[in-house]
Amino acid sequence: MQLTGKEIINKGIVIGADEKCVQQQGVDLRVKKISAVNEKAGGFIPEDGKSIIPPTSEAYKYDKSYILSPGYYEVEFTQGCDVPRDATLHIKTRSSLVRCGAICHSGQFDGGFKTKNMGCFLHVILPISIEPYARIAQALVFESNPVDDDKLYDGQWQGDKQREN
Repeated sequence: MQLTGKEIINKGIVIGADEKCVQQQGVDLRVKKISAVNEKAGGFIPEDGKSIIPPTSEAYKYDKSYILSPGYYEVEFTQGCDVPRDATLHIKTRSSLVRCGAICHSGQFDGGFKTKNMGCFLHVILPISIEPYARIAQALVFESNPVDDDKLYDGQWQGDKQREN
């Protein structure tokens, strides 16, 4: 079952959202920072061990707005999350962003995942300007069967580790 925006906030699953972000079936996510992904570096997904993502650098800003050419970007949101053992969190693109020619991509946030600032990747198809704190995506939460303590997420992306490197 999908939780309502109010339930997501009341259960403390999405942290740091203002009242304008609470929607019927989810919680809007606001942009904190956008970084350009180095398209020439590439990433590495090993059979075992930790994935290596391409390096990033802050996207071009003009008069406060991010000016984005077609390409691939990493987005850091102002909101964090604390996904309980009986839920999964998914990030979905807001329709206004799709209409402007960009799409958010993210993997599933499993039970046990915690971070101060959620993130996703942004595929820009048409040139676009995005202001900091704009709402570009929505966190959707679905109830699931509870995960055992020893199976809760504790991987390489837990607790903003990827941003500390």
